[in-house]
Amino acid sequence: MLNNEAYLILGVSDKGDLLGVDNDPNRKTQEELISFISGKKFARGRYPHISIVTFIYEQKEIDVIVINPKQYAPYYLEKSLTAKKGNKNKTVYAGSIYTRVEDKNTPIDATASPLDTEILWKIHFGLYPSPLKRLEKYLLNYEKWMKNSTGYFYSEAPEYIVYENEEVAEKEDYFNLISPFYAYKQTNSNTLYSYYEFKYHSTVLYSRQCISLDSGIYTTPVPEPGAINFNMHRDDTIYYRYFIEGTMLYNIHLFMYKGDSMEEKFAMDKFVECVLIYKSSVEKEIFENYILDNWDKVNQSINENKAHVFGTEHLSQLAKEDITKKVKSVKVLKDELENFRKIIG
Repeated sequence: MLNNEAYLILGVSDKGDLLGVDNDPNRKTQEELISFISGKKFARGRYPHISIVTFIYEQKEIDVIVINPKQYAPYYLEKSLTAKKGNKNKTVYAGSIYTRVEDKNTPIDATASPLDTEILWKIHFGLYPSPLKRLEKYLLNYEKWMKNSTGYFYSEAPEYIVYENEEVAEKEDYFNLISPFYAYKQTNSNTLYSYYEFKYHSTVLYSRQCISLDSGIYTTPVPEPGAINFNMHRDDTIYYRYFIEGTMLYNIHLFMYKGDSMEEKFAMDKFVECVLIYKSSVEKEIFENYILDNWDKVNQSINENKAHVFGTEHLSQLAKEDITKKVKSVKVLKDELENFRKIIG
């Protein structure tokens, strides 16, 4: 139902049997199909833009009709069309909207449900999905963002803006914030904090504190804080940082990596070594319970870990120990997450 490319696969049955279209008498070339569709009385004179891709699988030809909605959906006829199918006449009625959801089609003598129709019209007028959902998607298309004096704007929808708000950073005294533990895995532990707003027109859809690592070579949003403890009264809590794939925060993390230099890539790799990246919030919850179930073994691994940090010479002994423990903890947690995924398959 989203305004994405859609596909009709010809030559495969509903049950998944491979039939092929090599000898199908109703098979059409792309030119024939476009001519057939453009000859029909679609409302506003706008008909679906289609193309045909043919490939061979197990020595059988499969045709895939690719439908590009071009923001014009829903498509419907302004004049009813009747044609004979077998011994019966079949009519596609003017104004009827047809959808296919999973393996179910709208019956030819009906129209799409009110909910599906509403969604299609929202797509048509640019109201669906929501601006927040569109922003999440746009952030993954870094090449379409144009830089300006205050941040970025999305070239295909300039009302989407990434804005560095220096006033907030100054008000919150970001200049005096201390470097987090993961900064001490970089070549240079110097950091600079900033505050970014992600806007639709003048509305702030999302905002986040960001950090530039390795003296400004690589910028990323500050990851979420995580904590695992056996009970609320124990001092040996395991602290770490994480992202969850598919979230706004994770998409911003991907967006901010420019890939302009080997130095930036090296800094990004060092950062990712210090952050857990979950596939979902459910995986996070189950994994943290897994750590609790293996609490003594995990803590022993942390104590025995030989991870090193850099640039801590100017810090107090207590600060050095805290940073070193967090770096060791996240190294063990990342290894345990890899093992955990193998166990659960």
